Amino acid sequence: MKYLKYIFLLLGAIVWIAASSPELASKMTAQDSYRYGDLYRLSNLSQFRDPLNRCSDYVTPAKSTSRKVHLYLIGDSFTEKERLGQKDFAVDAFTNVRWGEVLHIRPDTSELNILLIESVERHFREKFRPGPLTNIVTDSATFVEKDFVQPFMNKLDEAFSSKSFRARLDEILFQNDFALAVKQMKADFNASVFDRVNNEVTRINNGRNIVYYMDTDTDTTKLTSSFSELSDQEVDSLVYHLNQTRQMALKMGFDAVVLSIIPNKVSVLMPSYDTYNNLISRIYTHPELNVPYIDVYHDFRKMGDKAYLKGDSHWTCEGQYVWLNKTNQTIGKLTGQPSL
Repeated sequence: MKYLKYIFLLLGAIVWIAASSPELASKMTAQDSYRYGDLYRLSNLSQFRDPLNRCSDYVTPAKSTSRKVHLYLIGDSFTEKERLGQKDFAVDAFTNVRWGEVLHIRPDTSELNILLIESVERHFREKFRPGPLTNIVTDSATFVEKDFVQPFMNKLDEAFSSKSFRARLDEILFQNDFALAVKQMKADFNASVFDRVNNEVTRINNGRNIVYYMDTDTDTTKLTSSFSELSDQEVDSLVYHLNQTRQMALKMGFDAVVLSIIPNKVSVLMPSYDTYNNLISRIYTHPELNVPYIDVYHDFRKMGDKAYLKGDSHWTCEGQYVWLNKTNQTIGKLTGQPSL
């Protein structure tokens, strides 16, 4: 018993140390915890267990110009490298930048350089409320700065912050198939008997769909919810910062700037959940907006459930292909109209 106690203590220490480090936690995780969808990962409801499939059937249209086109995309999880890449765009070069990264840019003047800014609806206000885009800087060469050297105390705070630590601990211990089966039984029981689900998800349309809580919770996420108050003055400010971003990018050497706001899942599947603030349409139709945009909101509304994955907050392959078609159409138009 004495040795058994020390063995358990050692194992506990190993797990604790691993959960304190994002790098170690990722190495200790055998399976992708998002394999059944990010919303299933939070809710564990069997109704929304939805194995993810990679979208590989998209047919990219031919380029409409002989001039080389370089697409720079600043985006979030909807456009991450696991979902799409250069093969999906009618371009000769593609640079994919995440919102947490910094693009150092020295544009090749022999190319047509297009900047595409993509943001999901829930985080758009957070990004452009403070001011214009800040993660592009001119430099002597073009590269993406992915790894930031943080002060030691910042790293320490991140390692031991309760939410991050708990998420990594859950990743290591409770995202295997056996643990998921137990969690799923518990979640289904709580939902059917007590009508209670994880507070990070919201059931809509009489329980037929599930969305991320940040899309609906106006009490705790004032800027992310589709139903939080959005004044005309703030819309004016957001558009002003977008126009500033365009002017800044053109001075840096970009030939065109394009905007795309991906709708929150609830905005498409149940805009009547509360009073929808119509963020996307109010930005796109603003008379002062000088930035071309890619609008899929009405397309997604027509598609309904087919636009978004059942157990995930992201789009289906069909939804992604609609966006890619419109994006490539826009790129085709811009190749003959530089400085837009």
